[in-house]
Amino acid sequence: MPSERLDVGIDVGKDTHDAGFVSRTLLQRHERFEGCPALTFAQSREGFRALVDRICDLVPRAQATVLLEQTGHDYHRLLMQELQELQELEIPV
Repeated sequence: MPSERLDVGIDVGKDTHDAGFVSRTLLQRHERFEGCPALTFAQSREGFRALVDRICDLVPRAQATVLLEQTGHDYHRLLMQELQELQELEIPV
């Protein structure tokens, strides 16, 4: 997927988050959204690093768009701040 966009949707939880990875190539390869790669990761620096590493396994960072849900309990804020501080990805909220 050298020049393709990767969309990363994250379902935010208190202790863990679930990320789904979607692109044209991934949809063609897996035939359904449910078959595309996913990752459950911890609400921690190590978990956030695992997310970034997985994204970088699929595409260069600049080709990824991350979409987070805004939770009523602000569980998304730590993830958003960490990714912005790492300057790994731009995150629309």
